Amino acid sequence: MFAGEKLSDYTLQKYQEFTGNRVKWTTYRDNNAILKEIDAFMGDVYRNLPYKALDYEQEKLFWESNYQVETFCYIFAVEDLDLKEVRLALKDLMQKDEDYISSHEKMKGANGGVAPQMYILTSDVTSCYMSFSVASALFHGMRVKNLYAAALKKAPTLWNANTGMGQWLYYAPGFVGGGLKKAAKYFQSAYDGAVDDCDRFFTSVYLSQICFEQGDAAKCAKYLAEAEAICPESGHVKNVRKQNAKGISLFYYNRHRTGVDDNEDPNATELE
Repeated sequence: MFAGEKLSDYTLQKYQEFTGNRVKWTTYRDNNAILKEIDAFMGDVYRNLPYKALDYEQEKLFWESNYQVETFCYIFAVEDLDLKEVRLALKDLMQKDEDYISSHEKMKGANGGVAPQMYILTSDVTSCYMSFSVASALFHGMRVKNLYAAALKKAPTLWNANTGMGQWLYYAPGFVGGGLKKAAKYFQSAYDGAVDDCDRFFTSVYLSQICFEQGDAAKCAKYLAEAEAICPESGHVKNVRKQNAKGISLFYYNRHRTGVDDNEDPNATELE
């Protein structure tokens, strides 16, 4: 079956569960435990997906992309990690996602169209791949923006599409359209578009950091308190508070912790 711009109720429901798990995982200290739970969750999804999906090809890519993006947050704690293998896996998935989009987005009828969430995940996978080299970031950077824009055109209130665009605008230099003021509008839209506490957890943290960057300490504290009320034991919120106490935002911290300038993969220099 084909669904075009729609994902099955099963995938949408499981994705909300997955977002809830992402909040829970911010309370864990053991990355290996998180990776095991991600594998278990995905195993359950893949067992049922052939019978539940409206468009199996698209939804399988959706979940494969979720898996790669989420594990990317934790795999660097794994011993003997092969960075080249990780990079090539991301590149392969990025190409699969792009091939699906290019072959379906202009098609008419039941087989045509692409779900907005698929644009978001393709952009997220591309962003992970870009983090391995400056050359890749320069080569793929505008495509990331265009993918988020495509998602927002179809679903303007999706919180993760707005968050993605907001991050792109924050990190992008002004000469290509980036900027804090532009980014702030999207983070506010992400916050406004949150549909449950799990969404609000992440959007509140992001919006708090925009307020921090803008020098509004009262609003920063307000939004961080909202996130903390949703998940009081979150190590993520604790880390944000720690960085803010040092005078830096989560955005600055992430850029200098995992940004392309600090990447150590010696094989990630090709422009591709």
